[in-house]
Amino acid sequence: MEKVIRILVLTVFAFFAMLFIGCGNADEVTNYTIVYSDNDALEYVNHGKNTDEKTIYELGSNGKTVAAYAALAMVEEGILSLDEKIASYLDADLLTNDERLKEITLRQLLCHTAGFSPSYELGVDKKIYSDPGAEFRYSGVGYIYLQNVIEKASNMPVEQAAGKYVFEPLGMKNSTFENAKTITPHMNLGNAVLYALAVFAAAFLVLSVLALVIGRITKRKAYKFKHAFLICFLLAGVINAVVLLVVLANLSKVCFLFLACFLIMGILLFLTWKKTVLFYVAAPSFLLLVILLGSVIPATIPVTNDLVHGKANVAYSFKSNGEDMALFCKALMGKMKEEDSAFREMFLPNVKIDEKNSWGLGIAMEYVGESQMTYWHSGINPGFQSLYVLYPKENKYVAVMTNSDKGLDFAKDVARSFLGVTCDWDIKR
Repeated sequence: MEKVIRILVLTVFAFFAMLFIGCGNADEVTNYTIVYSDNDALEYVNHGKNTDEKTIYELGSNGKTVAAYAALAMVEEGILSLDEKIASYLDADLLTNDERLKEITLRQLLCHTAGFSPSYELGVDKKIYSDPGAEFRYSGVGYIYLQNVIEKASNMPVEQAAGKYVFEPLGMKNSTFENAKTITPHMNLGNAVLYALAVFAAAFLVLSVLALVIGRITKRKAYKFKHAFLICFLLAGVINAVVLLVVLANLSKVCFLFLACFLIMGILLFLTWKKTVLFYVAAPSFLLLVILLGSVIPATIPVTNDLVHGKANVAYSFKSNGEDMALFCKALMGKMKEEDSAFREMFLPNVKIDEKNSWGLGIAMEYVGESQMTYWHSGINPGFQSLYVLYPKENKYVAVMTNSDKGLDFAKDVARSFLGVTCDWDIKR
């Protein structure tokens, strides 16, 4: 028994030693690229090994502005109209029996007043939660509908449409909604552990309880539960892997962390096979210990890029670098000045959120004082956070890209300092 316990302790110690070798300070942003533009004078600031303005980051929801730009370019060409109903463009799998769907316009999709849910991670929630046009409701789902409209109206996949209407005209050669090799993301240890193990822990618990209940109902002897326990362990592992790799492909970043934990728990089960009490306690105890330590230790951990790449999705799959974001922000600043253009609508407050905040067509707005406005959007993906802010009054803009779960707070501080304003750049989602 003492030998087994000693091996268990050494195994667990070795795992945590390897885990924490890669950990960094939770408040540290490991790599970042900042684009500063002051009256068209451009400057890049890069931090971190092998990081420069060509380094590609996941920019997540910032792709919503790119999609809006493409849609407005199509409005300019007369292919789309801002106030036309979008139902006729939709694929059958996006249609519902809710009659309100027929009333939704392109403008409402762009400014988040269509009434859809913000969630899209577990499949598209097609329910309409508020009457179209009635209120602001930030929605990733709405932009999935927008993507369908762009694809149908242009007769092109969204990547090609973005290339035609945004990337190619602006010279953005390293931007995409599809697969791209990005810099390694760094996640907060707690987030990484939660994402990696939450489904496994829940599935393991539910399956074990079911196996125990079935065993009692069928009056099988207790020792038989050992085999059921192993089966539950394996099934939970498969369920977790499928969720990470298929259902939530952008969480495949933490799959290696899950596999390491799963391997350690498997070793623990093997070592304790003949010690019944330890057998039932060792793996669950290790799992709880990892989750507990992840929740209390303020550290970051490098994970990996997505192992399984999902389809292009304008709601969250945008990837770009400093050079391209400089081109995009410059283009947005120029479009503000076009009086007789569909793009002018982009920068008007189409919906008021509160006293300080409004939303245009694909871009957020926050007042500086009583009359001046900043225009912005942020992006949050696991291991990546980013922000761009345009300040036309001073003819300035700033874009900050990071590979950190703490990157948004850092980006806001950078933007406030450079622009000389005290905005929050945050809205209820």
